[in-house]
Order: sequence, then structure tokens, then C-alpha cells
Amino acid sequence: MDRNERQKIGLNKWQNYNYQGIACYPTGFGKTYTAIRAIKGMIKKKNIKTVEVIVPTIELKHQWLSELKLHKINIATVTVINTAIKYQRDVDFLVLDEIHRYAAETFKEIFSVSGYKYILGLTATLEREDGLHEIILKYLDIFDVITVAEALKNKWISEYKIYNIAIPLSNEEAVAYKKSDNSFKYFASQLGYGGIGKAQEWMSSGDSVKAGKAAAYYNSMRTRKKICLNNSNKIEAVSKIVELFPDRNGLIFSATTEFAEKLQEKLGDISMTFHSKLTKKDQENVIKRFKDKRTKVRILSSVKALNEGFNVPDASIGIIAGSNSTKRTFIQQLGRVVRYQKDKIAIFINLYSPDTQEESWLKNRLEGIDKSTIYNVTLSEFINQYK
Repeated sequence: MDRNERQKIGLNKWQNYNYQGIACYPTGFGKTYTAIRAIKGMIKKKNIKTVEVIVPTIELKHQWLSELKLHKINIATVTVINTAIKYQRDVDFLVLDEIHRYAAETFKEIFSVSGYKYILGLTATLEREDGLHEIILKYLDIFDVITVAEALKNKWISEYKIYNIAIPLSNEEAVAYKKSDNSFKYFASQLGYGGIGKAQEWMSSGDSVKAGKAAAYYNSMRTRKKICLNNSNKIEAVSKIVELFPDRNGLIFSATTEFAEKLQEKLGDISMTFHSKLTKKDQENVIKRFKDKRTKVRILSSVKALNEGFNVPDASIGIIAGSNSTKRTFIQQLGRVVRYQKDKIAIFINLYSPDTQEESWLKNRLEGIDKSTIYNVTLSEFINQYK
């Protein structure tokens, strides 16, 4: 089916919900353009005079302003969420981009400070691991869903291959992991079947013995996680993979700033690091250099900050060097490299520490992903395939 026709079908569904609801569309399908079509349609149909678009990041704000200018829509403003929640507004049409973000304790205030006649929420996947998406569903229903598989079948996104590559911990890290894992299992057994919920209860129980055990449970969990995510052998693995594709632009997703900066040292001037600790000016400079074809920079090493809303169609390789178990995060990250380009076959790589909790996270985030796109290989097998 033609993408424009499918967008039209989606907007007709939105109309059936009285122009209030959430569209769950994968990155690359055209969420922003669907909203642009909605705004244009409501100007004609309902004679709306005011539109406000809420976004989670400065980068997305810039992209939206460019799109609105391109389509000659001059009645719309674009506001970043942490500014938007500070004042009351009444608009004809409210667009909430990346709406799953607005279930957080602070950001959910957007619903109480906003008055609107019509509202459109946009996301690739609404469901959150913490269950807070239920807060959003109290305000709005989902009116349309498109899966990644449907988008791929209809060629709305580029073809892609997902490679899972096990990268063992160093001997020192393996010993440290075993120690923290044993500690975690011991204190988990002390908690019984309650897990995190019981640990939270014990932390605030006033019983120093219980609180101590709960604290030890959390500490061992954090230590175990940190060892996996900062697996030092992944640095060399990423470097070898990047060397295989000298003509590709790509994104590397790290879980910690510490790891991303070590990776930056290894990759040198072909890479730049982007994370939330950078100033807004520095963030904008990194993005500008990455997009500028005249520079050497062809790899962007990111810590969460570019999981959403970053639009570079010619990025064709993605590497997850560290992540959690959330399927939503994975779909957002995959979406960064599968935006449609003719003849593009994107390569997406999951690096994980085998026989650790990170292997379980990988299985969880790939649940429901088309198995025909997934390949489990060793690093040497992958290198031999592409060298």
C-alpha cells in the first residue's frame, strides 16, 4: 500500500475518535508528516487558528520548525516539554510528539495545563516498561497502530538485518560479575518472591536489618548491570565493526557516558559523542558536524539522547553497545537507521555479554521482532561476512 494512502486511512480513524487520540507508527513511516497533514486538514475542516506542538528535545523542535516552514504552516508553535509544563495554554489543536515520554511524574502535567479542542499523540510504541503509559491512556485512546513488520512489508522503511553478537567479559570483569551476581541472588532469596516491590517496602520499613538487606540487593543489582554495560571488550569489537564500513554513516548507542567517552577515544576523529551532559550549544554543534558531509565525522556515539527524534536518512548502521530490556527503546533505536532510502539495507548490531543478565535483556527487547531479520553470529563470523 502507498504510504500516503495509509496515512490517510490513519487520519480517517482519528476522525472517528472525534479528532482525539494516539497514533502508534514506527520511526520512518512518517509520523511528523501525518501530523502535518492533520494540521492542514483541520485548518480547512474546522478553521482552527492555533496549534501547539510539544516535543521532548531541542533537536526535535528544530526539525518540527523546519517542517512547519516547509509546509507554510504559520499558526503553529513548537515547545519543548520541560518548558511547556510551566504555563497554562488553550489551543485549538495540540500535538504531543513522542507522547510516551509524557507519562513521567513531571511531564504528565502537560495534560492538566493544556486546554484543547483536538489532540493528536504520536509515538512508535506507547508501552513503557514501568507501566506508566496507563497514565496517558486515562486521557487518550490509541486509534491506529502500524508495526515495524507492516512498515517493512510495504517498503515504508528500508530493509534491515539485525545481528546479535556475544562479547565475553574480560577475566577481571567476569570475576566481578560473578561476585555481584551471587550477592544479588543471595539477597533476592532473602526478599522472597517480592523482588523490587519487597525491597522498596523494606527500605522504608524502619527496620535497619531489612533496610540493609534491601540496600545490598539494590547495590549488587546496580553493580552487575554496570559491569555488563561497560564491558571493556566491546570497545575493540565496536572499532572492528566500524572499520568494516568506511563508507557508512552510523550511530552507536551506549548506556553510560563513561563507556561512550572511552569509545570516542578509540574511534578518534571519525566519531563524536552526544549525551545530555553536553550544553545545548555543544549538542547542536555535534549534530551539525555529523550531518555535514565535508567533515570526517560519520559515527555518532550516543547515550540515550538520540534514541528518539533524530532524523538522518543516510545513517545505515547502528550498534547497541549497551541497553536495557525495553522493546520500546529498541524500536526507537532501530528506527534511527531504517528510514527509507532506495537500495539501502541497514545493519543493526546488538553487542551483549553472554551468560549474564544482559543476554536476558536482549531476548526481551527482541520479543515480537520478525525472526527472519535476526542473525546470531560470532564477531569473527560477522567480520568474515562483510570484510
